[in-house]
Amino acid sequence: MQLWDFAALTYYRVLDRFAGTLNTLAVDKLELEPGEAVPDIGCGTGASIPALVEAVGPQGRVVAMDFSPRMVAIARRRAAKWPNVEVRLADACTTDHGAGEFDAAVALGAFSAMPDVPAAIANAADALRPGGRLFVFDVRLAKKTRTTRFLRAAYRRIAGFTGADVVEELRNVFERVEPVFRIEGDTTTVVMARKLTDTATGSACTPCRPSG
Repeated sequence: MQLWDFAALTYYRVLDRFAGTLNTLAVDKLELEPGEAVPDIGCGTGASIPALVEAVGPQGRVVAMDFSPRMVAIARRRAAKWPNVEVRLADACTTDHGAGEFDAAVALGAFSAMPDVPAAIANAADALRPGGRLFVFDVRLAKKTRTTRFLRAAYRRIAGFTGADVVEELRNVFERVEPVFRIEGDTTTVVMARKLTDTATGSACTPCRPSG
């Protein structure tokens, strides 16, 4: 908690300046439409909020959430002028976002830094309606090289990285997970995950949510 509160006042303010391209990519790939509802999971200081609000329009809904009180405070100030934006202080690993409440979701650099990646991804899937889509940009250190071994150790020490492979965890829950780019980097990933209706039962729930 203290790490992310400190980050909110330091390097996150620098990162905000470079977030425009990634936010534009997320909005474009999600194909957001006016009136849709979308959560920003692990929103940080709220750099994605303006782009999401513009995409869903005044009839849409944006719910931004983060575990850090300082980040949430900054995000709330940023979102104060939009009545259709809610910024929540929430742990994405344990919080029920609401079953089938959202059309799409975004998680930028969020899941890999969470203590229970499978639970956070399952909660995100549960929150989506059938056909809902999730845009994920995150750290992926699955390849075993000298560089990734060093980064895994550093990330574990700095942010509590559990070693979970975000892409594999997404595939355990979502019926369709596709890379955004044909060739991905060695340390990051950009993917789109889609939730489909359970054709076996006709249920809108995700059938393969991890138990416990």
